[in-house]
Amino acid sequence: MRQADSAKTIVKSTYVVFFAIIIMWVVAWIIKLKLEERLVWLGTSPGGFVYWSAAKLILWILPAVWLLRLSGRTMRGILNLSNWRGWLCWGGGLGLLIGITGIVPNYLQGHPLLPTEFSFPLLNVLIIAPTLEEFLMRGAILGNLQRGYSFWPANIITSLMFVILHLPGWYFAGVLLDNLIQPAGGALSIFLVSLAFGYAVHRSRSLMGGVVSHFLNNLF
Repeated sequence: MRQADSAKTIVKSTYVVFFAIIIMWVVAWIIKLKLEERLVWLGTSPGGFVYWSAAKLILWILPAVWLLRLSGRTMRGILNLSNWRGWLCWGGGLGLLIGITGIVPNYLQGHPLLPTEFSFPLLNVLIIAPTLEEFLMRGAILGNLQRGYSFWPANIITSLMFVILHLPGWYFAGVLLDNLIQPAGGALSIFLVSLAFGYAVHRSRSLMGGVVSHFLNNLF
């Protein structure tokens, strides 16, 4: 009985923390837009990179660490680095499978298959996003929800949350409606790749499975 009550508390707390993160994320967007009126540097690529990296560490990672502790899990346990064959196989395999959807169109259209020059947005897409988003969504949230649900319901709920996490950015960038109504490249694509990231974590028993598949998806 106590274990059931504990699982309910963990799941409920995870929902509350997530929606608190969304509220704070909206506030972070508003603050940035206000600051850009006085600090022009924040509107530049390096400035945006520094601001959002710091915001994610504070607003995503600190709550994620708390959620991990709430469920009694450890960083070492969710990373499970010793199972490197598993996360390379599942993370790499699913990541490349998803990446084909980008590789083929780019090849047919004569576009480069890989990035050709360094930029701060590229650093964010390849390093910051796969690492921090996976730690929050698959490491903390998916793992906690699995205390109250079986894997697939937990993965579906986490993937819906992953889409919600993107909504403030889409709104303030003026592309919210487009990303909600277009069948591919928007919310639906985000939801589907999130399911794949979660499955990579599940099968590899390591957060690194999600990080690797997320990295390869973004790379291509």
